[in-house]
Amino acid sequence: MMDAVPPSVVAAAAGVGTVVTGCTVESMSGSTGAATASVQRLVFEAGEQAFTVIKKSFRRGPEEQDPSHWMYWRREQLAYESGLLPRGPGLRAPRWLGSDADAIYLELATGPAERPELAAERLAAWQATTDPPDVPWLSGHQLAQRIAAKDLDWAAVDADPALAEIWSRRYDLLDVLGAVPSVLSHGDFHPGNLVAAGADTVVLDWGTFGVAPVGADLAHLALGTARDELPHYLKGSGGRFAIGDVMLGYRVTLALTGVSRIHWMLSAGTRPTANYVHFVKVQAAAIPW
Repeated sequence: MMDAVPPSVVAAAAGVGTVVTGCTVESMSGSTGAATASVQRLVFEAGEQAFTVIKKSFRRGPEEQDPSHWMYWRREQLAYESGLLPRGPGLRAPRWLGSDADAIYLELATGPAERPELAAERLAAWQATTDPPDVPWLSGHQLAQRIAAKDLDWAAVDADPALAEIWSRRYDLLDVLGAVPSVLSHGDFHPGNLVAAGADTVVLDWGTFGVAPVGADLAHLALGTARDELPHYLKGSGGRFAIGDVMLGYRVTLALTGVSRIHWMLSAGTRPTANYVHFVKVQAAAIPW
């Protein structure tokens, strides 16, 4: 394994001139993106010292020829190599240590899960101060792409009829989103990807990095907690975004994503909590149809 790791990665992680005497490879379990082949923890021995590097390998998917598709396989590697990911203070990606043909090497981000209210505030501060760059591989409107690719059979699940009604108006709601400004977006901003690391919130898994309506990332955070962090997002934005735009992007994304997730859970034999269903319905009811 030591021979397979670029020397520049070892130097970036441990310092120039570090002599490595051994390496242990540990597979890391957990949810990964569609383009992720594996995630490994590489623990290097250097005398009496040890240091850890995360290796994330990628595989080509069916959307490999469409750089704007939300599942484009090379996006995360390109994002790190471009230097466009946030570097803090506040919100940042893990430190990039290098790449090879189909993998990236990252620092190990350690710490507890970030507080959702702080993550929302820091997310807004990043989005309010960073304009989307003109590069071809940014993910396009993920919600619209997902909805265009599937329909949901509500007759096949035992669900509240109000949820089916929300889904039936999905294209109208997508049209509403067309008037909402776009911002840079992580695309999967849920609590499992947010690490409290010292003074920063480290955000993992940038495979869906792209552009999305303002408020969309906040919706993903809220669906992971069933808590409304909208006031904290607005605080962090510093007045850069119109409140109405944020509320619209947030609630429409939350409603459509939440409804589709509820359908998926029911189809898989899992009943969502009453609190989760209530949260989605309340946010949908607040949309100015």
